[in-house]
Amino acid sequence: MATKAVLFDLDNTLYDYDTPHKKSLKEVHKILTNYISISFSRFIKLFNLAKCEIHRELAGSASSHNRVLYFQRLIEKTHNTVEPSLILKLYKTYWDTLLKNINLRKGALGVLKQLKKKGIKIAIVSDLTTHIQLRKLEQLKISKYVDILVTSEEAGSEKPHAIMFLLALNKLNVSPHEAIMVGDNAIADVEGANFVGLYTVLLAKGKLAKRFKEDYRKSDSVIKNISETLDVLKKRNHFSA
Repeated sequence: MATKAVLFDLDNTLYDYDTPHKKSLKEVHKILTNYISISFSRFIKLFNLAKCEIHRELAGSASSHNRVLYFQRLIEKTHNTVEPSLILKLYKTYWDTLLKNINLRKGALGVLKQLKKKGIKIAIVSDLTTHIQLRKLEQLKISKYVDILVTSEEAGSEKPHAIMFLLALNKLNVSPHEAIMVGDNAIADVEGANFVGLYTVLLAKGKLAKRFKEDYRKSDSVIKNISETLDVLKKRNHFSA
């Protein structure tokens, strides 16, 4: 049966998240040094510790990815109290910097345009909060190509929970065998999509190209760049780009 919809992960799939994330943390550190003396390595250590604590405490929820909670926990460690104005300043600096520096992966726009041209529906299925992911869609200028967005905040659970994918399919009004899932994470993107019967495509990039022996984490296809999504669809649908 022809593919009627493509579900995409957003972060590190349609755009590179890691590079702007690092830039954002550097800007946050600059702001923080106006208030306290702290090395960048010490700041990163405390940030990662705060992040791990929040993830452990709020595992499976969109709130576990909320940077304002990371910065609140970090400041509680550095100041032994809550500093609302500083926390909010760090939070704003982080996202303003990241959004200013995100760019679509090479070939991503061409894929979205071709899918839209072929009448194939497009969904973004992503962890994190809805507000931030909407801001990313606007900044990347891909809103007109995206039919629906599903976030872990909306679904109540994060990937690989099946509800993330089932909610997207329900919104698109397509069945699992009529859609494919494209993502960079074999656990979050592939495992969950496999569970609900989606055809899965793993975007394997360098060190992220981790292979799993478990069948439920094996993707149906592996691609090295996002443009190859069209090749996968050609094989499944027998259409030309």
